[in-house]
Amino acid sequence: MKKSIVALAVSSAALASISAYAAEDTSVDFYGNIQYAFSNSNVSGKGSNFEDNGSTVGIKGESKVTDDLTAFFKYELEFDADENGTKDSDLDQAYVGLKGSFGKVTVGTHDTIYNNAIQDAVDQFEYLGIDKASRSSQGDTITYFSPSMGGFEVQVGVQTKGTDPSATSGTEYSGNAPMAVLKYSNDLVSVALGYDSRDNTAASDAKSSTGIAVTVTPMDNLSVTAKYETQEDTADYLGLAARYGYGMGDVYGSYTNVNVDDSQTNNETYNQYAVGVTYSINSSMYTYAEIGSYGSDTKNVGSSAKSAVGVTYVF
Repeated sequence: MKKSIVALAVSSAALASISAYAAEDTSVDFYGNIQYAFSNSNVSGKGSNFEDNGSTVGIKGESKVTDDLTAFFKYELEFDADENGTKDSDLDQAYVGLKGSFGKVTVGTHDTIYNNAIQDAVDQFEYLGIDKASRSSQGDTITYFSPSMGGFEVQVGVQTKGTDPSATSGTEYSGNAPMAVLKYSNDLVSVALGYDSRDNTAASDAKSSTGIAVTVTPMDNLSVTAKYETQEDTADYLGLAARYGYGMGDVYGSYTNVNVDDSQTNNETYNQYAVGVTYSINSSMYTYAEIGSYGSDTKNVGSSAKSAVGVTYVF
């Protein structure tokens, strides 16, 4: 039996067991999504491909500790839904935490606070992507989220992978990689400053990233974002993005200018842009189409065009 099937069976059994004996102040939910995409690229060796686009299944829940304190958890697996037997399931998110009037604390693996605050609004695509500064990997992270205080929020985290004295030269880790985000938001504008030390990257490549993102929401269905990131001795990233909800879905687009540091082997300055549209079939299923143009980068010298259409069912 495949590991992914075993993992799903264990998750379902755990859900059934917890639900059967849960107290009134405990809730557990089973959720997931199935995603398919058909992509095309003019990059040599890429061509067209039908593929899974990040299907997941998971369980999440919470339970009261006191009137002002709640414990919670989330466990999510990512799997391939396009072919039988292509790979085993991979962990996508898994964490436990406590929340209350003090804010929220999580322990485990999820998207980093730097990625969420600085990068997501510009790299907003279902399938395509836009270049951005490197960030710490997910996992082994303790994160604190403050409550909103007059519109201000503070988020701090530390990724701790420990140390390995037997590691070969160039793969040692410092043990702890701090990151921090300061946010301010009101009904019209949201501003975020972020820092990711990346100190748990291999010692020879520990280049920190710093960024600022400003999002303006002049209407409920329209948002415009400007972002600037700099990765130490690597590159600067200037990004612009907009997203408009037209009722049955969203129309969105992003642009990024990448100014590569002179110290890099491929030190060209290049531009990337992409646009997309989603259409909701119902409250659970939607389709999308995206197309983008990509300038030179360290993975592909020369401009390229990429496109994708896809469908997602959420349950």
